Amino acid sequence: MRVLLADDNPHLVLLYRAVLEDAGFEVVSASSGIAAIAAAQGQPIDAAVLDVLMPGMSGDEVLHELEQLGTTTPIVLASGYNTQQITQDFTGRGVAAFLQKPYDTSQLQTIARSVIVPTTAR
Repeated sequence: MRVLLADDNPHLVLLYRAVLEDAGFEVVSASSGIAAIAAAQGQPIDAAVLDVLMPGMSGDEVLHELEQLGTTTPIVLASGYNTQQITQDFTGRGVAAFLQKPYDTSQLQTIARSVIVPTTAR
């Protein structure tokens, strides 16, 4: 299963990419929203983990573009913003889960196993 990972922090991308790969996922990483859209157009993805705030194109805008592309894969959003506010802002938009930053590697693994695998195994 291929997961798109988009975050503008290169250290987090390296860390979370390794965590997802260790969990058995193929990871396509992007350091911006624009790069995330290019990656999603270039190859099929089974899920995406998107930072909400990225320069140039936010996670919200990436989510909108993925919707326009017809992507129906589970989307996990990550942000340092209030969980309740983010949940309200994205209700009904196909967001499968939310990770409150800073999150640790075990939280990412739990989300990956509970949200990504069951949804794509159907």
